[in-house]
Amino acid sequence: MIEYLWIVLGVSLFGVLHSGVSALRVKNGIIDRYGKEGYSRIFNAVSVLSFILALLSMQFWDWLYFITSPNSATLLLVSVGAILVLLAMYLAMLASRVISVSTVADMRTDRVPELVTDGLYGRIRHPLYLATILMFGGLAFIYPFPRVIIFALGMIVYTMVGALLEERKLILHYGEEYLEYKKRAGFILPRLGSS
Repeated sequence: MIEYLWIVLGVSLFGVLHSGVSALRVKNGIIDRYGKEGYSRIFNAVSVLSFILALLSMQFWDWLYFITSPNSATLLLVSVGAILVLLAMYLAMLASRVISVSTVADMRTDRVPELVTDGLYGRIRHPLYLATILMFGGLAFIYPFPRVIIFALGMIVYTMVGALLEERKLILHYGEEYLEYKKRAGFILPRLGSS
């Protein structure tokens, strides 16, 4: 039971640090002091290091189990997981054609607001968050072990919380324009029908 607590703590640490460095006040303070490149380096370092700590909290080392002990159930789970991971990569690629991470990192009050609603963003407000959820869901299918499933679920919950926090920042930044956009595009999944 304690091993699962470590996983939850590892994922929580990642979430707090990742969201903390993304918070507008913190982000703007870092950009004011170190510039956009400095913010990018700090954000990436904090994100990567805290994610590695969260990953290590699983204490899972059997990454090639499906090769060493294959069976039909394993093949089915790995196949479903691989499809989810490939779909996540495809969605991330489509979203990245429209908006880059550097564009997101530069959300400042001194910029002229330009809300991106092209491409995939015309149907889904947070396609990169959807890609992240699919990626961790795929991980849980590929590695159907309690430690990995707890980790994946924790990261999915954090991703949803992160998307909600991002919504608040976007509403503050873009105002009425974003509220109108919310009526046309789905949150994580495409909105069905027309509004």
